[in-house]
Amino acid sequence: MRTILVVDDDSSMRFLFKVLFESAGFEVVEAHHGANALERLRDIRPDLVVTDLMMPVMDGRELIAALRSDPETASIPVIATSAQLANASHAADAVVMKPFDPNKLLETARSLSGGGG
Repeated sequence: MRTILVVDDDSSMRFLFKVLFESAGFEVVEAHHGANALERLRDIRPDLVVTDLMMPVMDGRELIAALRSDPETASIPVIATSAQLANASHAADAVVMKPFDPNKLLETARSLSGGGG
């Protein structure tokens, strides 16, 4: 089973991602900001990270930079989500604009994570 780390400060968005990905057979681990995600990465090695870009404490750009700078996590694919095109991150492997098409998000997640749940 593929594991996705979902990082978003909005609990309703985390719930939506969790329901969507679990219904497609993924295991979902949640974090509420980038620093929390880095803490979670001590215990898990997800196949994919889905992160919002605008969050308190540590935003998505900072999280992606931290992932890319660590040899242990540099190869984990990242999907960045954002409600504003101006916030789109070029360091992510893919960017999905909010509101998103659930089928396209799942297709991207499956592609980047090596298959699916």
